[in-house]
Amino acid sequence: MTKLEIKDSKNYAPQVIRVPAPFALPNADRLVGLGIQGFTVITQKDGDIHEGDLAVFFPAEAQLSEKLAAGANLFRHNDLNDDQTQKGYLEDNRRVRALKLRGTVSNGLLLPVAEVERIFKVSGLAEGDIFDHINGAEVSRKYRLKEPAPRNAREKATMKKAFKRVDEKLFPVHIETDQYLRNEQMLSDDDVLIVSQKLHGTSIRLGNIPVRRRLKWHERALKKLGVRIVEQEHDLIAGSRQVTKDPRSLTQNHFYKTDIWTRKLLEVQDRIPVGFIIYGELVGWTPDGAPIQKGHTYRVAKGESELFVYRVAMISDAGDLYDLSWDQVRMFCGEHGFQHVAELWRGFKKDFDPAAFSEKDFFRTFTKTPGLAYSDQPVPLSPDSTGADEGVAIRVERGGRVPLLFKIKNDSHYLYETAQLDAGEVDMESAEAIAA
Repeated sequence: MTKLEIKDSKNYAPQVIRVPAPFALPNADRLVGLGIQGFTVITQKDGDIHEGDLAVFFPAEAQLSEKLAAGANLFRHNDLNDDQTQKGYLEDNRRVRALKLRGTVSNGLLLPVAEVERIFKVSGLAEGDIFDHINGAEVSRKYRLKEPAPRNAREKATMKKAFKRVDEKLFPVHIETDQYLRNEQMLSDDDVLIVSQKLHGTSIRLGNIPVRRRLKWHERALKKLGVRIVEQEHDLIAGSRQVTKDPRSLTQNHFYKTDIWTRKLLEVQDRIPVGFIIYGELVGWTPDGAPIQKGHTYRVAKGESELFVYRVAMISDAGDLYDLSWDQVRMFCGEHGFQHVAELWRGFKKDFDPAAFSEKDFFRTFTKTPGLAYSDQPVPLSPDSTGADEGVAIRVERGGRVPLLFKIKNDSHYLYETAQLDAGEVDMESAEAIAA
């Protein structure tokens, strides 16, 4: 039996797809384009991928495993391939790059299903299967410039013994935002979509949450005797996407010289009610004058940062999380002095046209297009931007505790991210995960 698993990022996991009809490319007689889940894959016109075939799609910035890259003879340096007479186009890092070819952006790679099945000695991969491991063997992962260094045994033992005030259950990390065009089939035509401007900064969590108290010696003694001792209190905690920032901790590592997450917490601490967690995007600059994201400072004054909220949740002492609806988020921000991300459109899925939000400078469009009915005024881009917003975020509320969150990113932003990685610039959130 074939066991398929996702152990890394779902957004970068390969998926079995049915190859669509190709479309012609300008000035490219030997190449054709394939539209797949909102991405374009450029492939050989007379290659081994044909309309109606099953193929495995790898999105841009996925990193193939050595086993797959060598087995499919994809390395440009042919001595790394299983068949050294064959030469591919992947560099030694096995990364799928976003490329602009003849004016069209290609942001994915396709392999015949039979090729993947041959390499991993399985059969029966079916349309819709999504995975990054087959029978325990890695197929691919999200490409990262650096992976977190594994802790040695002594460090692990020290970390295990260290007193931790914050329980992850009581300060949940950001949920991963799925690619909308890879997942839109899970939504019904009557689902209401709330579309907002996607800002490119760094994720931030701010909470006034239950934390563990460091018990005094006499409290520990009384506890052993069966006396009920209060072991929790509420306190203010910050976090990046994955890393918790306890202002009272003296042992934390940070990617920047200053901890911009805790700094923002201290700025707004009086506005966070007890039992609430705020999730948002932090844009602009560090106090040292470095951009939080190069080319995406959004005209924030140098040395300053701004927080834009996109999600607010209530957390119980037991760890039960309840999200506010989007309209409640808007009200919360108004009452407590926060900015929320700009809502652009709201309506039924059947009426949503992703192309209407593609490669737009939303602020410029809002100010230069008479009668355009964005719900809110978007945040203006910085002069050194790519010329278009990163894309849009999409929120779907179905009455559950946590909304469904999706995103659509522009081709121009994929090219921007590829150029960043080509230049060896570590994404801020990845760097934070490494430093933690």
